[in-house]
Amino acid sequence: MVEDKISLALKDIAKIKADLKEVKKDMKSEEKLVTDQYVQLKSASKDLKAQVKEMEEDHLGELADDDFYNKLRELRLQKEEDLALANEKLFKAVAELPQKYCQIKMETEAGSVNVQIQPEMRVYVNGREEKKRG
Repeated sequence: MVEDKISLALKDIAKIKADLKEVKKDMKSEEKLVTDQYVQLKSASKDLKAQVKEMEEDHLGELADDDFYNKLRELRLQKEEDLALANEKLFKAVAELPQKYCQIKMETEAGSVNVQIQPEMRVYVNGREEKKRG
């Protein structure tokens, strides 16, 4: 008796799935937009995207020859390296703390900062985790 109900339910599900597939297929064909105006706009959009990409690539190519931009790139790399070293110092200092929760409130140039240090050496600054950088 239960097996018959299960079999009937499975047959109903299979029929409904087939009907749903047909409905989706019909909807897709109805949703398809194939007017001349649409095709022209689609083509123009594609051309504009290609022009924008080309313009961006040309600009980046020009920047490669710009001394100021290259100095900025070098400065960025130096600052990222400085950040990694400062971060390493932070986590060395944290490792020296006893393995318990610690909270420090301090003032910086940017304003007051709330630092929380978890026993598993996770550091949170104003609620955001400070990631260990390599």
